[in-house]
Amino acid sequence: MKKLFLAFTCFISIHALAQDTTKVKKNAYLGVLTLSEKFKDEKNWSAGDQAIVGEHFQRLIKKKEEGIVVLAGRTELPLNNPDMMGLVIFYAKDEKEALQFMMDDPAVKAKIMLTKVHPYGLAFSKCQ
Repeated sequence: MKKLFLAFTCFISIHALAQDTTKVKKNAYLGVLTLSEKFKDEKNWSAGDQAIVGEHFQRLIKKKEEGIVVLAGRTELPLNNPDMMGLVIFYAKDEKEALQFMMDDPAVKAKIMLTKVHPYGLAFSKCQ
């Protein structure tokens, strides 16, 4: 019985030591997206601009599947409404990584959208 207990204790100790301690705790961030002034008027949108926003959407879906994006969406307001915005809640290790995540968005790179990033306290989520 002592040998069994000792073997079990060794197993638990080895398992605990084998845990990956290099993983950094991810924090939640809120990305706020607004349209650049030019794109607040529907007649300024080209097929190419719409394709880039399609890439933006596909990227968000991929990042959701990877567990990075918690949720994403936009207000149901006209493009020219000053309150129109998109929101992305996502995980990053720090503010620098969070800002880079948003700056890598195809619509931000193409200057269709502008972005801001804020630390976000995720209390609970039905999406997780």
